[in-house]
This record gives sequence, C-alpha cells and structure tokens, in this order.
Amino acid sequence: MHKFKGILLPLALVFAAIAIFETGARYGAANTRAVALTGQLNNYVALYRQVAQQADQRSLANLELVIDNHIVTAALQRGAWYLRLRDEPVGQLNQALGSALLLRGDAVKQRFAAMHADAESAAQISDAQLAQIMTALDMARADLIKTTPDP
Repeated sequence: MHKFKGILLPLALVFAAIAIFETGARYGAANTRAVALTGQLNNYVALYRQVAQQADQRSLANLELVIDNHIVTAALQRGAWYLRLRDEPVGQLNQALGSALLLRGDAVKQRFAAMHADAESAAQISDAQLAQIMTALDMARADLIKTTPDP
C-alpha cells in the first residue's frame, strides 16, 4: 500500500490537468461554434431576404431547408452550459436566432414534424430528437421573439 501512496498524488495531478484541459477545450469550442453559427445564420437570412422576390420555388425551398437546419442547430446550441460563461457569443447567437425565427416562424417546427412523420425519408428523426428540437425551439421563441427587434 505504501507503494501506491507515492503514485496517487502525481496521478491525481494528471487527472486534474486532463479535466481542466477538457473543460477549456469544450468552452472554447462551444463559443467558436456559436460565433460561426451566428455568421452562417446571418448570411443565409440576408441572402433569403435579398432573393425571396426573384428566386424560383426550388431555390427558395433549398434555402429555407438550410436556414431551418441552422435555426435548430442554434436553438440546441443555446443550451450548452459552456456558452453561458461569456456574453458576447451567446448574445450574437441569440440575436441571429431571433431574427431567423421571426423570418421562418412555425415553418421550422412543421418541417421537422414532417421529417419525423415521413417513414421513408433518409433524414427521419426519432421521437426523442423531435421532442428535444421542439423544446429548444419553444424556449428560443419564448426568450427571443419578444426581445429581438424587427430587422
């Protein structure tokens, strides 16, 4: 037992260093992802607003699909606790998400409910995933729609 006591302190220090590194990596990755997602969502929403009048239906449908996927990703990303440690990335993400939700509204929920119901689709989602998506979207709408100004 005496042999193991000499190893315990260095081993504890190694595990503590790993835990600190992992927390820092997750924190940095979550914030970087939030900033990148904000930029992508803003770009696609701006593009949609610019081409909505002159684009054909197929192009608009594809652009709406991309925007809807980004909205769901952003709504789910808001729940990451690592993101709450800094105000700037979460503020930018909330602003972009609120603007996109104003643009797309309930169409996002309808699209994902249809994906859930379509048994032949390659992009079918499970009951648990649908519930998680709907909860995240409802929370985002409740938090952001009343606080986001109309662009």
